[in-house]
Amino acid sequence: MIYLQNFIFPSEYSEENYLHDYYSVHVSNTYHTNMYPFKVLSGVGMFRLDFEPITILYGGNGSGKSTALNVISQKLHIERQSAYNSGELMDTYVDLCSFETDMRWTGEEFSTTGHRSGRYDISEISCMITSDDIFKALLQDRVSREQTLIKSRMLTDQAESIKMGRWTDFKFSRHLDLESGENIRQYKEAVEIRKKSVSQYLRDKLGNEEPGMSNGENSFVYMSGLLKKEGLYLLDEPENSLSPEMQLKLSDLLVYMARYNNSQIIMATHSPFLLSTPYAKIYNLDGAPACVSKFEKLEAMQMYYAFFASMKDKFEK
Repeated sequence: MIYLQNFIFPSEYSEENYLHDYYSVHVSNTYHTNMYPFKVLSGVGMFRLDFEPITILYGGNGSGKSTALNVISQKLHIERQSAYNSGELMDTYVDLCSFETDMRWTGEEFSTTGHRSGRYDISEISCMITSDDIFKALLQDRVSREQTLIKSRMLTDQAESIKMGRWTDFKFSRHLDLESGENIRQYKEAVEIRKKSVSQYLRDKLGNEEPGMSNGENSFVYMSGLLKKEGLYLLDEPENSLSPEMQLKLSDLLVYMARYNNSQIIMATHSPFLLSTPYAKIYNLDGAPACVSKFEKLEAMQMYYAFFASMKDKFEK
């Protein structure tokens, strides 16, 4: 499925015109050095992207692949979870961009009632997933597990105190205050503990303990949960924290989503495993200018090939 057909970035002429007018007004009062995202994509000669069901942006650090995704996501009004490098000129740059969808919706036309006059709003079927989103989810999971562990230790100490007869640790005496009911709950808790083993008491309070997963496994589960509905997905370096095995599984998942779940994938990545995704269209931002390239022609893939070829004897022993 192709929801987003193409995306057009400002020409060098458009950039120069705007920056000339901008600096003629501002440069006398303020020293401006941050033109981001101006000059980033034009610097690598990327002015237009034509998309397939799976399109990959490849390039070294600073090549502009993440910038391209940021611009596309802002132009399409895609909601994001994590902050990103925008700069004070981002909104103006985005205004200079344009795109086409399969239903020719431009994102600008509105009816007199304030509703989109297009057949659908592409932002509602789009999702942006970045490595920062993944790390944030991993951190939240870790905090949740640590909180559960702390609570487990507190409940264990409490249960062991009751089992050993140290009822005073529960802050109630032999006589219950039936009028205020202040220590009734503690008494019921103590009685419950006396009837059960410590492990059974913890299971009832906290649920069964789930086996822990690695960061990579949690990352894959997190992304799999997001990649369920049909729609347009922008992925910024999703390989972070994933082992080679998990990266291959993610590649298989993306192919499945594109083929059988009416989804379109636009991804920025360094991963050789994701770059080798079958039927993917690859834009090489390290080219001069940026151009469509085959997987095996990419400079990084040539480096991998040469590296392992130089160690061929070690693998064959």
